[in-house]
Amino acid sequence: MNFWLIQLIGLIGNLIVIGSMQFNNRKIVLWAQSIACVLWVIHYGYLGAMTAVFTNFISFARSLVFYHNDKKWAKSNIWLALFIVMFVLNSILTWDGPRSILPGVAMSLTTWALWSKNMRVTRALYLIQSPFWLGYDIITHSYSCALIEAIALISYVVAIFRYDVRKKSKRI
Repeated sequence: MNFWLIQLIGLIGNLIVIGSMQFNNRKIVLWAQSIACVLWVIHYGYLGAMTAVFTNFISFARSLVFYHNDKKWAKSNIWLALFIVMFVLNSILTWDGPRSILPGVAMSLTTWALWSKNMRVTRALYLIQSPFWLGYDIITHSYSCALIEAIALISYVVAIFRYDVRKKSKRI
């Protein structure tokens, strides 16, 4: 597949997630995450970054379960633990050197972020996980995702300012 098309597919996935963080709505974030996971499986697959491919398969399933965690079958904290364990195991089973650790850490933090019903926690954890993906993207030549991840850091800071810092200062 054409290098630029591969980069475009990754770019679109990231833009979907970044845009979703500007909504103060957990379900929108989860829906966007599901769509992006499909695009990232394709993107990383063509780059040969298998840790990220399988990470995004797990992430897709996670987003579907977490979307429904207001229902009895999906409320259990076992889901949170299960997905974090799956991300760690994925890093081990798809080991391609130390870089394989980066998606595992990032997605463990993202899993916790998406499990939380507190959007303040979600935004903070997205900010913390972002440098792990940035490093992985640079190493795996996912340049469009690296560029967007750098921009995402700014987006997460803006969202934290809009919804957390500014609103907090208005209460004071």
